[in-house]
Amino acid sequence: MINRIYDYMIRNKMIEESGCIIAAVSGGADSMCLLEILRDLRTKAGFQLRVLHVHHGLRESAEGDLEYVAGYCEAAGIPFEAVRVDAAGNAAENGLSVEEAARHLRYEALKRAAERWDRENSPQSCRGERQGSGNMPQSCRRERQDSGNPPNSDGAERQDKENTPRSGKMCCRIAVAHHLEDQAETVLFNLARGSRLRGLRGMLPVNGRIIRPLLECSRGEIEEFLRERGIAWREDETNEDVRYARNLLRREVMPLLERINAGAAQHIAKAAEEAAETEEFLRFETGKAMKACRETQEDNSARAEHGNQNIVNQQSPIIVSIPILLREPPLIRRRVVYEVIAEAAGRKKDLRDVHVQDVLKLAQKKGNGRMDVFGGVQVEKSYDRLIFFGVEGGLRQPVSPTGVSPDAVSPTAVTPAPPFDRRWPLDASEYSCRVFDFDGNLAAVSRKQYTKWFDYDKIGAFPSFRTRREGDRITIDESGRSKSIARYMIDAKIPAELRGRIVLPAAGKEILWVPAGLDANARQMSAPAYVPNGLNGVAETIRSSDSGRISASYMVSGRTRRILEIRWKPESRINPGKTGENCRNKDDTGT
Repeated sequence: MINRIYDYMIRNKMIEESGCIIAAVSGGADSMCLLEILRDLRTKAGFQLRVLHVHHGLRESAEGDLEYVAGYCEAAGIPFEAVRVDAAGNAAENGLSVEEAARHLRYEALKRAAERWDRENSPQSCRGERQGSGNMPQSCRRERQDSGNPPNSDGAERQDKENTPRSGKMCCRIAVAHHLEDQAETVLFNLARGSRLRGLRGMLPVNGRIIRPLLECSRGEIEEFLRERGIAWREDETNEDVRYARNLLRREVMPLLERINAGAAQHIAKAAEEAAETEEFLRFETGKAMKACRETQEDNSARAEHGNQNIVNQQSPIIVSIPILLREPPLIRRRVVYEVIAEAAGRKKDLRDVHVQDVLKLAQKKGNGRMDVFGGVQVEKSYDRLIFFGVEGGLRQPVSPTGVSPDAVSPTAVTPAPPFDRRWPLDASEYSCRVFDFDGNLAAVSRKQYTKWFDYDKIGAFPSFRTRREGDRITIDESGRSKSIARYMIDAKIPAELRGRIVLPAAGKEILWVPAGLDANARQMSAPAYVPNGLNGVAETIRSSDSGRISASYMVSGRTRRILEIRWKPESRINPGKTGENCRNKDDTGT
């Protein structure tokens, strides 16, 4: 049995990076078997061994458990430490079951002991005894009183948070005595409470610091080994109490399954092993899909360089391409959404399939929308994207639908906005204007996309530069047909977060110009938004949603005498100056 366990430890790389192992020993049969086997293997495998016993303060007989383990360690020359915790008090304080609180406190004590041992050893000496290292003497016995911290949201045993040293160096491992029947019970427990494939893996042989050398051994083999060696063990009377879920599974459910097939526990454990392999494959495929459908930090940096300055030095929201996401198989699709929500929320605890399904429904619905999904995370659908806004302290909070007051004359980009492929003017200082006489030569009318000419005499006054207001419209043809500016922005696919923040030139309720969105990655401006119509002398507005629109009511004609030129200069937001001074009521004609 010892050789089989040693092979299992080598196969699962339990000791190749570790020269130090702390055994969690309660005094029961499982942990005493673990301790005896590690005691035998420590010379052969070349690791140091210590024992930690946690006294949960729940049973009168627990004092005898502590003394028994301490006596064994003293006789075997194994450094021993006992930690006393108040599991009942911790459970009441944190609204947990006593069983859950005890498990959390136990793992916290083990983690702290492992971290202390790491600190005692230099990185170079983790695989052997170091002279003058301050290691615990072989006969040392310690007791600590530990009040414990409230359990974190991810439970007691988590690879990424609970059991991995901050440095990433894995010197000291924590050996626990879970065996084959424990594995089967864990799989059944997870299945019953609604876990999916990840939960069906059961317990991993290695999970961060935690190692489980006995995971392939049955309870019968463990007890037989102890009897052969003449080693007694302690019994925990609470293990008979079927009010605890795991005891119910052990005492009543597993025996029924073994009546169907005597090898039920082995078969369930084997299925867990295959589930772990499948999960690893799917994790790899999910990672590939995540990379394909989400925008990278490089994308966001490029947008910041070309105009979205307000995202610099801030964490961006997570943006996912809906078309790419929906091309994935349903299983991978769900996993990608799950991981993105968890990343934005900063946790996975209580994240359920219903949250994932809600986001996928949003992705597939017509039109745009926004929803609160989980853990303070908001998700917005903006055309072909899902934008995930995280919680305070993680990703930044979303902007309001308008971002600023609709009555603001010169709204500035103070409230962070998510990065988009295109950008629009968000401040009056990005415009410059002038008024000058026109000689009637329509061939001279500006063809530049971001420089527009208007009939100044028709307007009758210098325009204001502001965000949209209720009742604003834009005239779309010479017959006088108009469209509300809200509807125009929707039709032009301007992201909802920006519609109320874009600054536009207006004459009363008439919007003179909605500029085309500038490609955030482009340094050069694109083709003209309109060209003179040689047949009737009226500038024709290009109808494309990417070209912007000017009001047909104020377009230049052969009868125009004075021109109002408005120019949008996107680069002014990157290098802000006094551009806004150029949009005051100036008249090059001197009138």
